[in-house]
Amino acid sequence: MTDNTITAKRSGEFRLHPLGFYYLLDKIAGVATRRIHIWLSPDITHPENDRHQHSFDIRSQILAGRLRSDLFLFHETPSGLEREFVVHYQEGRSELVPTGREGELACFCSFESVAGTRYFLKAGTIHRATAIQTPCVTILHTEDREIDILSYGRNMNELPFSRRRVNEEEADAIATVLRSIPNLISR
Repeated sequence: MTDNTITAKRSGEFRLHPLGFYYLLDKIAGVATRRIHIWLSPDITHPENDRHQHSFDIRSQILAGRLRSDLFLFHETPSGLEREFVVHYQEGRSELVPTGREGELACFCSFESVAGTRYFLKAGTIHRATAIQTPCVTILHTEDREIDILSYGRNMNELPFSRRRVNEEEADAIATVLRSIPNLISR
């Protein structure tokens, strides 16, 4: 992914993420990856279990649109309403499996990032990202820290999610957005 022409040509390789955006993932070397995330519409329906942490550090740059990030702490309590789930991947699907821990999530920080800005999230930081101006495009560089990928929410029955490739209409919309970003360069 070195420029918008190459990336736009690869629009058919994007996949649908369970949180409603589209993503393209490239392994760089070892435990490092580069990802492009695209939110096409503000009308995305988020699953209840949308607060999550990653197994990797994230260095993100906003290329278009505006993204809101909310950061949380999980306090384990026996009477908590929030459940913790570990995310399992197999055969192009992701599935949430309860860890048995319950508690409360407390938001301790919120911030907005606009085109041209960057931010960093350490592996294990519980967060939620919401596109508040679309199309929203981010490029992320990650480095895996080999911790569990966890999700939090109240829905004990969230179905496994097929991370399918985009259809032709979605690929065309992604290509159009990527072509509109001048000098999309992986940094």
